[in-house]
Amino acid sequence: MENPLDPTVVLLLIALPFCIWAAISDLRYMKIYNKTTLGLFLAFAVVGLLIFPLDLYALRIAQAALMLAVGFLLTAFGYMGGGDSKFIAAMAPFIALGDATMFLMLLAALSLLTVALHRGIGAIGVFKPYLAGWKSWQVGGKFPYGVTLSTSLACYLLLQAGIGS
Repeated sequence: MENPLDPTVVLLLIALPFCIWAAISDLRYMKIYNKTTLGLFLAFAVVGLLIFPLDLYALRIAQAALMLAVGFLLTAFGYMGGGDSKFIAAMAPFIALGDATMFLMLLAALSLLTVALHRGIGAIGVFKPYLAGWKSWQVGGKFPYGVTLSTSLACYLLLQAGIGS
């Protein structure tokens, strides 16, 4: 029986709440919680089994394992936080292997945009009272990269689903 649901729309619907929560928690607490990352991965693990052929599902799970290993190395050498590396691993199965280059270009562009927006909002005096309890605007020299990661995954899935085109 043919699956009536577009897999990219399904992936978008299950990933979006986790992306929003990861971005908010990273802005507010400078943390991406394990339950967020685990929830994102488990959501794919369950739903992916229903919407993908087994070989493609296995490939996407392997992508997550590879990214987890690479992320642990980058974290061990101090290049990124543990929450970011685990979130990248949880994001990996949502991204088609053939789209890796396009996703990385999207990630690079959104890195510039999210850093500029974060710094700009923090510099505007009218926002300062509202940002008082948000850790990402209190720590100097650090940026909550979970915002960029989450935004990149959400935008990628929106583009893949054809929403906004």
